[in-house]
Amino acid sequence: MSYTQRETPILAELCTFLVEDMYGELAARVFSVLARFGRQRRAEISKASYLTSSQISLGLVILTQQHLVFHSPSTEPIVFYDIDWQQSYSLVRHAKIAHFVEERFDKKSANVISNLLTLGHTSVADLRKAYFPPSQGQEEAVNGKKVNGTKTNGDASNGDTSLVNGSSHDEHDDEVLGSPEELYSIVQNLIEHGWVIQVAEAQYLSAEDMHNIARQQALNNEWGGAVPTGTKDKDRLAHLIMANKRRIRDAWLEVPNFSSRKRKANDFDHGSNKRTKVNGQGQYGSAGGFDHSPEDDLVIRVNPEKAAVAMRNQHLVSLVEQRISYTTARLYEILLRSLEKSIPRCFEDYPDPFPANIEDQPQWEPNPDHVVNTKDIAQRAKIIGLDICNGLDPNAVARITKNTVSKDGVLSQPVDPSSLSFHERSEIVEAHLSLLVDHPLRFVTWHARGQYRVDFDLMAKSLIQQEIENTVLARKSTVAMKLLRALKKKGKLDERQLCNTMMSSANDVRGIVNDLTVQGFVQTQEIPKVDRREAKLSMHLIWYDVQRAREKLLHDTYKGQVRILQRIAFEREKIEELLSKANRTDVAGNETKYLKQTELDDLKKWKEVQEKLLLQLAREDDLVAVLRDYCGPLLTA
Repeated sequence: MSYTQRETPILAELCTFLVEDMYGELAARVFSVLARFGRQRRAEISKASYLTSSQISLGLVILTQQHLVFHSPSTEPIVFYDIDWQQSYSLVRHAKIAHFVEERFDKKSANVISNLLTLGHTSVADLRKAYFPPSQGQEEAVNGKKVNGTKTNGDASNGDTSLVNGSSHDEHDDEVLGSPEELYSIVQNLIEHGWVIQVAEAQYLSAEDMHNIARQQALNNEWGGAVPTGTKDKDRLAHLIMANKRRIRDAWLEVPNFSSRKRKANDFDHGSNKRTKVNGQGQYGSAGGFDHSPEDDLVIRVNPEKAAVAMRNQHLVSLVEQRISYTTARLYEILLRSLEKSIPRCFEDYPDPFPANIEDQPQWEPNPDHVVNTKDIAQRAKIIGLDICNGLDPNAVARITKNTVSKDGVLSQPVDPSSLSFHERSEIVEAHLSLLVDHPLRFVTWHARGQYRVDFDLMAKSLIQQEIENTVLARKSTVAMKLLRALKKKGKLDERQLCNTMMSSANDVRGIVNDLTVQGFVQTQEIPKVDRREAKLSMHLIWYDVQRAREKLLHDTYKGQVRILQRIAFEREKIEELLSKANRTDVAGNETKYLKQTELDDLKKWKEVQEKLLLQLAREDDLVAVLRDYCGPLLTA
């Protein structure tokens, strides 16, 4: 569990709302007990929730299938359950994940990702049987949509009927998977790019259990199970523990070899409509009429950490578009997309301990996979047909293309981007990247001739500070924001020093400091100068802790999301009867025929309100990503 995903009452309330809305009241009640009391056994959950044993089992199965809870290792005699807060919050990002995958690949990949998000995790064989049922001639109802004359069915392991292989071929042919080979190709591509990972038992381990297992492995391998006593041995143990954690986690990202993806057409013969039950071979024949392949046993799920990487890239591109130009933003997007495949997460959850001696600190070197060549960006911009001459100073374009500029700052002859030589295109891309280098946020950093890299950690810290300052500016005034900047630059100051720095009177500064202290953005400390603790004989220090301010703003953002979900539930409850009527199978799609005009107006108004609230929820989630997911803990100097 990451430092920013620790349990708080408001986060528990938010995640309980999400679980109840997506998986029902039973799962939400079990989740609520774990959120309220923490790590619990089944018997303790039963006492606190007043649910029967079968109800608790069903709730835990749902939560476990969706990776919303941790459980103790299988070697332990008693199983304890705890909440995975990071995965629980990521329920709000399901739609964004599908949208990101569709942008980067296609609608078919987004379809597969959406179904994996619905299932939690599944084997490749079950996913294949869900998209391509053994009996194509027999129709099975799934969400009321047909594919090739057959309505797709759900996960074969749990009877879920929520998978949909697109809609009819006539309407949405680009969403329909045509063959099992295409499904295997999409799954392998998603694994290679980090959007899908393998499921392992270690993913259900809490941070404490993961640490204990990694520690025991290090002790057994290096010291035969004995605990070291020397200082150097203890430091080595700490490094080995982190290395073991990274090794366990990185194994989930390994790409298996889909060697049997290309098979003969008759290997996928679905046989006759009359299915024969065979004992010991699944429900209907050998794997439902399919031959068995090694990758069929692979159990996969969606990688939630990759969504944070995509959100960070989208946020940075949006900033470039706002502050520089559209064309520069598109080139920056090409740069970030080229790096995205080699970046599995925004920051390292298991970094090596910081060495005590400065001499022992390793020299930082950029990862060669995180360096981008200008030529690659220019080539990609040519492929997508981007006019790279826009957004630059005409004099810079004229200097590269040997053109001239008139007195009013316009090129004498328009430049056709497709007619530029490769060298000229690279030079123009270099001019765009220089704008990114010179920007105060340092969107890119020069690495070598024709090579650039991105310092994500530095930008993430700047973005967090920017969000905090924007919040203080919106709530208070410009003077409060300047006070925050002064404290960040100077460190701890007493009232007199702060007044001199701000060039303001004590009365003006004192009121702002009190307001910011109450809101949690500024901290104060009283240090007595003498034995008697009197205000006039004490020193009052004021300072700004960016990590505390970050956590306070994150808490306020969670609170805003909870209020949005409460408002959605309230608005839905007001027209619950109308929604039930509109969702009937005979009414859905024929609302104008069966509903009155007043009912149609109320339904339209509800959809507009819901759309606005969900849009605001997505914006709040963007702020959560900036404050929580882009970098690790911030230490105040």
